[in-house]
Amino acid sequence: MLRKWLTIPLAMLCLLGLSGCFLLPAEPEVPELPLVTPYSGAEYVTAQVTRGDLTLVQTINCTFSATRKQDLKFTVADRPYGEILVVVGQEVKAGDLIAELESAEVKNRLKQVADEVTRLELQQACAEKELALALEQEKLRKSDNTAASDARAADLEYYQASLEIKRKKLDELASELESLRLYAGIDGTVTYVKNLKDGEMSSRADLIATITDTSSSVFTASTDAYEWLPVGTEVSVKSGDTEYPCRVVSAASRGLEDKVDNRGNRTIYLEIIGPETPTGDSTKGTVELLLDSREDVLILPKRAVFTVGDQYYVYYEDENGLKTAKGVSCGLEAGWYIEVTGGLSEGDTVILS
Repeated sequence: MLRKWLTIPLAMLCLLGLSGCFLLPAEPEVPELPLVTPYSGAEYVTAQVTRGDLTLVQTINCTFSATRKQDLKFTVADRPYGEILVVVGQEVKAGDLIAELESAEVKNRLKQVADEVTRLELQQACAEKELALALEQEKLRKSDNTAASDARAADLEYYQASLEIKRKKLDELASELESLRLYAGIDGTVTYVKNLKDGEMSSRADLIATITDTSSSVFTASTDAYEWLPVGTEVSVKSGDTEYPCRVVSAASRGLEDKVDNRGNRTIYLEIIGPETPTGDSTKGTVELLLDSREDVLILPKRAVFTVGDQYYVYYEDENGLKTAKGVSCGLEAGWYIEVTGGLSEGDTVILS
């Protein structure tokens, strides 16, 4: 009976203790590195530490194109097209007339005003001579009557005022005609010409012609590896089955400013130094840029190594058949392999992750 009464209070104390445990906050779980894994019976896929050479290469894509190119567009809209005076493949010089809009009316008015200017210039010259003659005659006669010279002076003033007005009109018409024309701004080759249609009206958006300075053509590439390509560096650009020897040149040598985009890529210019050049614009090519290399070093497949924070680890099977993690030191990563600089020896076997 006594045992029964003692059992009840003890049971209640146990229940109180357990309920107290449920009220305590749970401690946070701290992830641990899985250093040891029991052998599950499956065979591991392994790799051995070997010796070899590593080469870190970056492939840079580039395009062969002209660094100097001019696209010609009219600034006057809704006017009939006149004619384009060049064809694709034609060599032109800066200042050559390339195309113009319909301008017959402007040219006629320009000729009329030019003729009027010529006539007024002759009349002005005659009025100057007549004034000089009248003044000389009045001087010889020692007369106070200056009516003749005053009349000649009035005529001269009229011709001078008329000439000023006509010359301003001539300048206005000449400017109007120039606005209807397109001129080459650079020496080069015509690489595009618009196909005009009958009755088509001009638009500011229409590209009329493109002039390309083919002598300025180079391979260009935008890359973040520009530090490995200082001016003067010689590389080989591969395009199809052809390799073009090239030299890095500065943007300034091409009359350009350095270009760096918002991702930190700089435009590199590669001038062909061999006799052969691509036959077409926009030819694509690649440069294999050697960034780093290691010879006769310990290497592992990269998938055999994993990281926790900044530390490298590999798995291996210990003497008890357990999958165990081990810290190692690593160096250059290139392609499918990584350099092992510490923690393993040649011939050691690790488990592929």
